[in-house]
Amino acid sequence: MKKFLNKISNRLIPMMLLMVLAVACKEELDELEPMRMFTPTAGFRALSSETQVKLTWNRSLYTTATDGVTYTVEVAEDTLFQTPVILSVQTDTAGVVFTDEQLQVRQDYFARVKANALGDRPESNWVVSNSFRISGEQIFAPLQDADVIDVAVVLRWREEPGLTRIVLTPEVGEPIEVALTEADIAERRMRVEGLTPTTVYTAEIFQGTQSKGITTFTTKETLVGDAVIDLTGITDRPSVLMDTLSQIESGSTVVLKRGMTYEISSTTNLDRSVTIVSENTLDPQLATIYFTSNFNIEEGSEIDSLVFRNVVMRSSDYGGKYVFNINKASDIGMLKFDAVHAEIFRGIVRLQSAGINIDEFAVVNSVIDSVANYGVLTIDNAGANVNHILFSNSTFYKIERVMTSKAGSQSIVIENTTFSEAPEGGRYLIDYNSNDVADGIIVRNTLIGRGKNSGGSREVRGIRAGSGTLIESSSTYATSDYVATSNEIPGLSSYSGTSFDLFTDPENGNFTIKDTNFDGASNTGDPRWRP
Repeated sequence: MKKFLNKISNRLIPMMLLMVLAVACKEELDELEPMRMFTPTAGFRALSSETQVKLTWNRSLYTTATDGVTYTVEVAEDTLFQTPVILSVQTDTAGVVFTDEQLQVRQDYFARVKANALGDRPESNWVVSNSFRISGEQIFAPLQDADVIDVAVVLRWREEPGLTRIVLTPEVGEPIEVALTEADIAERRMRVEGLTPTTVYTAEIFQGTQSKGITTFTTKETLVGDAVIDLTGITDRPSVLMDTLSQIESGSTVVLKRGMTYEISSTTNLDRSVTIVSENTLDPQLATIYFTSNFNIEEGSEIDSLVFRNVVMRSSDYGGKYVFNINKASDIGMLKFDAVHAEIFRGIVRLQSAGINIDEFAVVNSVIDSVANYGVLTIDNAGANVNHILFSNSTFYKIERVMTSKAGSQSIVIENTTFSEAPEGGRYLIDYNSNDVADGIIVRNTLIGRGKNSGGSREVRGIRAGSGTLIESSSTYATSDYVATSNEIPGLSSYSGTSFDLFTDPENGNFTIKDTNFDGASNTGDPRWRP
C-alpha cells in the first residue's frame, strides 16, 4: 500500500505543479492580453502630397471596422514625444488625414496611435510612426544654371493667383523679402539682385502666409583676380580663345562674352589646368565655341582639371570632329562639362592611345545631342583609363552610341538624366564588352525613351560589361517604345505610354514631362524637364 501511495504521489505532484503553473500563466496572460493584443499592429504608412498627408496603420488584432474600436492619434515634432503634442484627434478608422492648415509643410513630424478603451478592454499601448511631412506646393520652375550668377538670380513659377512675396534666406545672414507686383505675377518671373557670391540661398514664394514653393541655389563665384583672363572686351577676333590658351598660367579661368562665337580652327594642344566659362550676366545667350578642329593634350602633360561651364560647343559637321581627340599619353585629374550644350560632333571625347589617364570624367547640368558613333565618351584603347564617370542632371538625345570602352573603369553613376534616341538601333547604352567596372554601374532617377532609328530599327541593347560588374538601377523608367533586345538594365521600370505620351516634343529636344500623373514626374529624369 505504501508503495502504491508513493507511486500516486509521484504522479500527482508533477501534475499539480503543472496545473499551478498553467493557472499562473493564464492569470499573467489575462493581465497582459488587453495591453498586447489590443495595441494597433505594425504597418504605419504615410502618403504625402503637396497639401496633405494620409497616415494609416493596421487595426488592432481581433477587431473589425464595425465593433466600435476608436483610436487616438497624436502628432509631435520628436519621436519620443518630449515636445508638446501639436495635434490630438480621435478616429474610428485605421487612418487619418492632416492638411497644410493643420501642419507646417516641409516640416518633419511623428505620430503615435493607441486604441481607446472598449468595454472590458483597457486602452492599448502607443505605437509610434517614422517621420513624415507634407511635401508642400511647388510652383517654382526648376532653376537653370543660366538663371544664377554671382550677385543675382532669376526665379520663375507657374501661374498662381494671389501671390504676395518671395523670401530669400542665405545660410548665414538676414533674409531678403521682396514684394510681388501685379506685373511680376503676370510675367511669372522675378529678378532679385544684391545677393552675395558663393552663397547658398533658399527662395520661398508665398500667398499670404501660405508657402507655394521652395527652391535652393548657390550663387556663383565672382570672376575677378589675377587667375581670371577676361576676353569679353575682344569682340572682333574669333581666334582669341585658341590663341590665349597657350599663354595663360595653369589654373586660370578664361571668361568668354555671351552671344559671341570663338573658333577652334586647328588642333589645340592643352598642357595646363583651365576653366572656360561664359561671363556672369543673365543674358540667356551663352558663348559658343565652334570647332572645325579639336582639342588635344600635349604629350606627357599632368593636368589637374579641364572644365567647361556655361558654354555652347558645336562643330561644323560629323566628319571627324570632336571636342577632345586625345592621342598622346597624359594624366588629367578631372575633365568636366558643366551646364554646356554640345551638338553636331562625331564624338565629344575620344581617347585613342595607351597611357592616357583621366581620374574623373563628368557631364553635369548639360544637354548633349546630335552625336555620331563615337558618342559622349569613347575609350578607344585598352591601355587608356578613365576611373570615375558621372552623368548627372543632364539630357542626351540623338546619339548613336553613348559610351564605349576597350578598358575597365572604377565606377559609373548615371543619375537624374534623360535619354532619348540614344543609342541607335542595335547599339548599347553603355558598352564595356567584357571589361569590368569595379564598383559597378549605377543608374538612378533616370528616364529612357525610344532608340534612335538605324536602318528602320529602333531596337537597342542595354548595358554590357564584364561578369564581375554589378549593374543596378532604381527609380528609373523606360517608355513603352523603348525596346531592348539584350543586356536589359536590371530593375528598370516601365512607363505605360510612349516617348510622345511622356515628353512634350521629344523630336525637337523638349523633354518637359507633360503626363503629370506619371509616378516619376517629380523625381526622375533631368530636373530641367520636371513639371
